[in-house]
Amino acid sequence: MNIKKEVFAVKKGQGAFEYVLVVGIAMLLIVPGAMLFYNYSTRSSDELMRSRIDLVGNDIMGSVERVYYIGENSWETIKLDVPETVRRIYVLNNEELVIEYDSHVGVSEAVFFSNINMTTPHPQGSISDSVHAGLNIIRITSMGSYVLINEIR
Repeated sequence: MNIKKEVFAVKKGQGAFEYVLVVGIAMLLIVPGAMLFYNYSTRSSDELMRSRIDLVGNDIMGSVERVYYIGENSWETIKLDVPETVRRIYVLNNEELVIEYDSHVGVSEAVFFSNINMTTPHPQGSISDSVHAGLNIIRITSMGSYVLINEIR
């Protein structure tokens, strides 16, 4: 009788060890896979956001060039879908359009250069009092020697 109890106890311990071993191997496969998926999804969402921001910047710069070359008192109104991560859109040194936004690595900037003199009516070159996600209606007006960029409310 004693021998059967010891054999049963050894088999029970072996089964528990095998279970722990299988779970451990599964975890070694699942955890790195989950980390790879998380990193990939974070990078792809940042790339998607960057492409939306590039679209906004290129739309503004295209309109700036069009109204400037058409001439004084010409204007264009554009509708932009601004992503929720955008913090600020402003004109720097009258030649650069800067879109400041949040990414997974921190605050980033998308800069669009132009030879055309650009300005805004707001302090520190912002195109509006406060940038907001969603639909923004922007009026771009040629004033002859410069182009005025302003959000319409």
